[in-house]
Amino acid sequence: MTLVEVTSYILYSSMITALLYAVINWNHIKNKPELWILIFLLVTTVLDLSGVYFRLYHGSKLQVFSNLIILISNLILSYWFYKHIKNKVLLFISISTILLSFFMSAFQQNFLREIFYYANFIISIILLINVFFYLYKLLLSDNVVRYNKTPAFWISIGIVIYQINLVIVFFLIQEKLKLTTNIYFTIITTVSVLLYSSIIYGIKLSKDYG
Repeated sequence: MTLVEVTSYILYSSMITALLYAVINWNHIKNKPELWILIFLLVTTVLDLSGVYFRLYHGSKLQVFSNLIILISNLILSYWFYKHIKNKVLLFISISTILLSFFMSAFQQNFLREIFYYANFIISIILLINVFFYLYKLLLSDNVVRYNKTPAFWISIGIVIYQINLVIVFFLIQEKLKLTTNIYFTIITTVSVLLYSSIIYGIKLSKDYG
């Protein structure tokens, strides 16, 4: 197996594992904001595996599935942050910016065949801002003394790690630096595993500590 095949296997295994773990613990998260993390995992998994199917069995070069993941999954994450932050202005700004970034990218790129890198970059910044607001609210709350047992804290940490690395990859691509396929997949797989691991741990905390 090539390195790309190995990293792809690890990435999809961690994604599916996180989804199954969330489904198994449905009763513990169905009345909590983490329900939206389950929806995030479901959307991401279905769209990502659909893209793999069309690429492997139909030789398709369509990037529409990647763009849909970027758009829909991050709208879901924005709403998940809102459920914790309770800031309607931030939610409005986040959703408006995500939609506007895609609208602007559509004038320059083909939604079906090109990944919207600029939109993805802008969304990464928006999510990092949401993380900052969440951590700031956590710092001012009584929950700060038990932050290590707070599900949203660990999930936010996973999102921070993932989004910061996406920003770095974006700049490497824009600076025309050589980012080989092996290096690219290694970075994405590593941060994805960290993200899905943080989600699993966050859901475990929802189960263990209510």
